[in-house]
Amino acid sequence: MNSEQFQHYLELRYNPNTVRQYLWAYRSFSDGLQNQEDVDNFLIEKVYSKSNNPFYKGFLKAYIDCFFLDEKGNPIFNITKSKRKNISLMKKKDYKFLTKEEVDYIIGRTSPRISLLVRLFFDSGLRLRELIYARREDISLTSRTIKGTGKGNKPFSVRFSPKTTRLLEVFLADNELEHPFWTSNDAKKDHARSFYYFLKKECDGLGIKNMHPHRIRHALGHHLRVDKGFDLQQIQVKLRHSDTKSTEIYTTATEKEVDDKIDREVFE
Repeated sequence: MNSEQFQHYLELRYNPNTVRQYLWAYRSFSDGLQNQEDVDNFLIEKVYSKSNNPFYKGFLKAYIDCFFLDEKGNPIFNITKSKRKNISLMKKKDYKFLTKEEVDYIIGRTSPRISLLVRLFFDSGLRLRELIYARREDISLTSRTIKGTGKGNKPFSVRFSPKTTRLLEVFLADNELEHPFWTSNDAKKDHARSFYYFLKKECDGLGIKNMHPHRIRHALGHHLRVDKGFDLQQIQVKLRHSDTKSTEIYTTATEKEVDDKIDREVFE
């Protein structure tokens, strides 16, 4: 087993951001993943822990498929399912979407870097690693776009607002990194996870708990449906969902939303 073999395997199947992150995980954890007991412990600690991070499960599957298949191509190690996770899947998930006002509150009260990135997430609908690992050459202030390769190895080009453009221009002028949303040139560091940590820390201080960058993406979908009247197909295009089922979460109306709409459009 070696990192070059794993890198070649990844490059044939995943986008560059995923390749970079899975190689980081390989360097960090491969020495402790040599038998079924190691795999089970990794699942408990990294995949089925309280954070339930799907990144580690994706890495583990790629690692096993690259190095631990039998002569028939079947995995030698099992990736078992968590009983706790299965129980949670039986329950209908209750989404608590951030409102546009809450997103504006975060933008107005966090540090300049965090604030700018929250603006970009909300403008563009990008996923965490798609934005954090964007290269300077893929950002155009003229066309107000960020290009890259996203989920499913699909290319994307998304736009951001004129106001964000002015702030981003100043930010880029003071930042010479190839990946301007990193805090250093350390390619081994998980910069996406680092941003998540500081975003959560600052939002905890504002009284906004359980904050994750993906909640900003959900907030955009919710805002487009509830406040702007976009239909599901338009939201699907904006958020680049390959399956309409992913977009259908924004059809769920809460009791408060209905009451507010009646206050605005019926009682008034």
